[in-house]
Amino acid sequence: MNCFSFVFFCSAIIFGATSLGSLLVIGLNVINDKTEKICLGLASGIMFAASIWSLLLPALDSSNIVSVLIGFVIGVFVIIQLDRFVNKYSSSVSKKNTMLFLAMSIHNIPEGMTVGLMSAYAYQSNSMVSVSAALALTIGIAIQNIPEGAAISLNYRQDGYSKLKSAFLGIISGVVEPISAFLMLILINYLSVLLPFVLSGAAAIMIYVVIGELLPSISKEKSNFSCLCFIGGFLLMMCLDVLL
Repeated sequence: MNCFSFVFFCSAIIFGATSLGSLLVIGLNVINDKTEKICLGLASGIMFAASIWSLLLPALDSSNIVSVLIGFVIGVFVIIQLDRFVNKYSSSVSKKNTMLFLAMSIHNIPEGMTVGLMSAYAYQSNSMVSVSAALALTIGIAIQNIPEGAAISLNYRQDGYSKLKSAFLGIISGVVEPISAFLMLILINYLSVLLPFVLSGAAAIMIYVVIGELLPSISKEKSNFSCLCFIGGFLLMMCLDVLL
């Protein structure tokens, strides 16, 4: 197996995991108020935890606080501009769906970049990154992608989309992963320095969407159940990030 094949193999694993999570929506027959709270609560918790452990902490480990702050501010600026654009051309219901889709898709970009970098480094002659380390990272991200793909498809489903269309939109959100992985393979000597900015910027986008779009949808009336779903999603993603 050469470098190209290994990057393809690893990126296919993480994209396949996102697709698998998205397809879970097909098993749901009824979307009632309780299921809606579960979907939104879990999605909020998953995204909030992923923004910290999958994005901000790795950005800090690979760079410094100044670079992370700059990337975070850039991410906030980008999502505010996207928010204004979506507000102008979307209804209130479709806005929430669009913002969630954009946030998760953008969050998948640094994941694909990270897998692409690690996979390519593993095949470089003087790299300290081993093939086993690249595979471990790939498997960890893949396991995380299952609930992330489910969060998108379930959110669309609870707003009335068909099962197939909800699953398709969840799958589409993961297409950026293999694309960004191969982009890093091609530009590995030029773009690796930008990874901390991309990671922290994606974290800012996810946090903005959670606070601005998802949490208001589940806090219209006080609900311990919704809070528990958020905490459950947060703990699930935290454990996946820390243990894997």
